[in-house]
Amino acid sequence: MRHNVNIFFLSVTVILWMCALRAHAFAFDLPANKQRCFIEEVPSSTELLISFAALPGYAQFLDVVVTGPVDHVYYKSTAQDRGNFHEFVAEGGDFMVCFYSRLAQGVRQTEGMKRSISVDIRVGSENNDYSELATKEKLRPIEVELRVLEDAVRSIHSEYLYYKEKEAEMRNANEAMTFKVTWFTAFIIFIFVVFSVWELRHLKSYFRKKRLID
Repeated sequence: MRHNVNIFFLSVTVILWMCALRAHAFAFDLPANKQRCFIEEVPSSTELLISFAALPGYAQFLDVVVTGPVDHVYYKSTAQDRGNFHEFVAEGGDFMVCFYSRLAQGVRQTEGMKRSISVDIRVGSENNDYSELATKEKLRPIEVELRVLEDAVRSIHSEYLYYKEKEAEMRNANEAMTFKVTWFTAFIIFIFVVFSVWELRHLKSYFRKKRLID
């Protein structure tokens, strides 16, 4: 019976964990004197962790900037080949991380000069090290599973609230746009009617002057 319960908890944990998981690890090549940016949408009340590491490149320095909503700079590093950024995001939005490979002064750029960069972006509960937590707090396996469930549910709930808020904003914007379009259409129709009446009266006056109509 206990074995079945453990299997159930493990299954639920895996499902919730996969739903809450938002980790992106990737690598790319950045040519000298070039910039490349990536955008990650982060819900409110969520942890964000960005780590990067670059392979050596002759006479090339790596500058990294992380900006959040309204272009607020959260992190900036100059001429660093590796680094970590960890932030608890209170107000969600789009976070952008930009990498710029800067060539040293006096060095002439040649074909093939580039840096290989690896990036790891983690959003939400996947930042937690549950092995370390279990050792530190002396948790039993079932308690660790419950903690994982709790964090996964919290992460999913935060994302749900964030996207619900975004949906409300989009709906309000759509309603506002519909209202403006309706009034603009009514205004165009009004102008058309006024112009038609004026044109009709002008033509009638012209024809009367020419004695084409009574």
